[in-house]
Amino acid sequence: MNFQTEKLGGHMAAAVSGVDLNRLPDVATQQALIDVLHDNLVLCIRDQNLKPPAFLDAMSRFGTPMLRKQLARTPECAEVNIISSEDRDVLGDGKKIVNGANWHTDDSFMREPCSLTMLYGVEVPSRGGDTQFTNMYAAYSDLPAETRARIDPLKVIHKYSSSRKLSRISTRPAEEMAAMPEATHPLVRTHPETRRKSLYLNPNRMEQIVGLDRAESDQLLDELIAHATQPKYQYRHVWRQGDIVIWDNRCTMHKANADYPEGERRLMHRVIVAGTEPF
Repeated sequence: MNFQTEKLGGHMAAAVSGVDLNRLPDVATQQALIDVLHDNLVLCIRDQNLKPPAFLDAMSRFGTPMLRKQLARTPECAEVNIISSEDRDVLGDGKKIVNGANWHTDDSFMREPCSLTMLYGVEVPSRGGDTQFTNMYAAYSDLPAETRARIDPLKVIHKYSSSRKLSRISTRPAEEMAAMPEATHPLVRTHPETRRKSLYLNPNRMEQIVGLDRAESDQLLDELIAHATQPKYQYRHVWRQGDIVIWDNRCTMHKANADYPEGERRLMHRVIVAGTEPF
């Protein structure tokens, strides 16, 4: 299966066309898609028309799909989550909630966060609703040498409901929260496949840097977040219906924008695949 590749951003993101994921790629094509993802951090596969089972099958070629109860799920496949403009905090105040409204990386509150996230644009608004990404390899490598030396050995406590959280998160049952204890991850992680170092930040889930008092920890985290989210490190994806966007949570952050016209629907299907404990 041959496909065409187009660079989308100056330093990250690429789109491929000429692939129909209703027919699973052969081994060589699958590896080529993975290579494009590793080289570009964000991979968009254009012009797809997939039912949830076909979407899940295709995404399973990138890794082992994980079940996540924090989001609604399709009736056909429990591993395919639904992210919609109609989402509400059902167990909380019942108000609308925008999942991923602030910069974050998926699953950092888990001991073994997911590696990749796949989002399929089933229904996209006429304008707005873009997803922004930032390149955490570049953000790390651009830091002064003395800053890198200071932060390389540091670890951070991550929690599902951090006291530093920037946006509303869905209310979860007590038993589910009990099954999500805090996790401690390196502030600088090494990608297990590319072996490259990147900043590992999640403004919505980080509680405190281990070994620093709260004021010093907050100052350093805030400085690193501001550095990593500078426009020069970003790519903004303008969705087309039928896009599948795959990103690597081990070297990116992302955020969703809810700036689409009132009354227009934004409906996405999501799959995440297993990762390993960051190191």
